[in-house]
Amino acid sequence: MGKRKPESRKPKPNKYDNLSRPQEEFDFHDRGVLLPNDIRRLANEFLDECKSRNLTKVIFITGKGLHSRNGMSVIKPFLKKYLSDLPFVSRVYEGRFDRGGEGTLEVILDF
Repeated sequence: MGKRKPESRKPKPNKYDNLSRPQEEFDFHDRGVLLPNDIRRLANEFLDECKSRNLTKVIFITGKGLHSRNGMSVIKPFLKKYLSDLPFVSRVYEGRFDRGGEGTLEVILDF
C-alpha cells in the first residue's frame, strides 16, 4: 500500500458568519473635509437607499482619524452619536477586527 499524502486542512468556514455580515457599506474616505452637515447628509442618503432595499445590517467605514488635523477621529464619534439617536437604528457598534475594527461602525437597522 502506498503512503497517503498529508492533507492540508483548510479551516472550516463558519456557517453563521454570513448571517452577521453587513449587507452594504458606505465609505467616508476620499470625500475631502467633511463638516457635521455633510456627514449627516451622506449618512441620510445612504440610509434612505438601505431602507428602500430593506437592508438590516450595514457598515460605515469612517477611518481611524489618523489623517485628521490632530490625529483624532472626527467622523466616527459624530456619526455614532447621530445614528444612535435615529428611531430606526437598533444598535451601533465598532466593527469586527476583520471588517476594519476601530475604523468602522456596524449598524443594525429596524425600519
